[in-house]
Amino acid sequence: MIKHILFDCDGVLVDTEYTAAQVMVEAMKNRGVNIEFDYFLHHFSGATFSAILDTYFGNSFQGDEKDEFINKLEQKIVAKVDAIKGVKEMLQSISIPMSIVSNSAIWQVKEEIEQTEISQYFTGHIFSSELVINPKPKPDVYNLAVKELGLKKKELLVVEDSITGATAALEAGLQVIGFAGASHILPGHKEKLLTLGVSEVADTMVELQEIIAEVAPS
Repeated sequence: MIKHILFDCDGVLVDTEYTAAQVMVEAMKNRGVNIEFDYFLHHFSGATFSAILDTYFGNSFQGDEKDEFINKLEQKIVAKVDAIKGVKEMLQSISIPMSIVSNSAIWQVKEEIEQTEISQYFTGHIFSSELVINPKPKPDVYNLAVKELGLKKKELLVVEDSITGATAALEAGLQVIGFAGASHILPGHKEKLLTLGVSEVADTMVELQEIIAEVAPS
């Protein structure tokens, strides 16, 4: 029996991944790295900005330069955040507790869910990659959620949009529903999630609500 649902934030609750990709691609080009927008969406959706910068720039940042660079990018993204269409109705339909598990910083998640007026649906648990050594796609942050919530893995259900996030949750031994209804989703992504091992994939919030009602009935 499912007793708690763990939602990723960016790309599941709020529509930020497309904006994040735009902001990051532009910032990287300004630093001399030409990367195609679609390539970025295919390969880096769900990854932390820190990991992406490490991939391309290594240790070239000096002192606090990297943290300051990331903070400016995150501020730009938060200012443009929108709720995924239908997310409020979906959340209202769920009677069991819900938490957020994200690669984003805690302050960013709080800003996003408050700005989109969905913060009231969560228990106060925000599990961020900043709380663990390794971000998604490693399972650390999901392992932390399991430990902190004190529930069995079979009592938890995860909703993820990215390969990065779904990989993390599956490696933690959790049941995962994929969501492919955000603006950044490219053709073929749904099939990739299913191949990875998610149980089902929803294309809209209405579909997600129906799937959750079947898997975790009230």
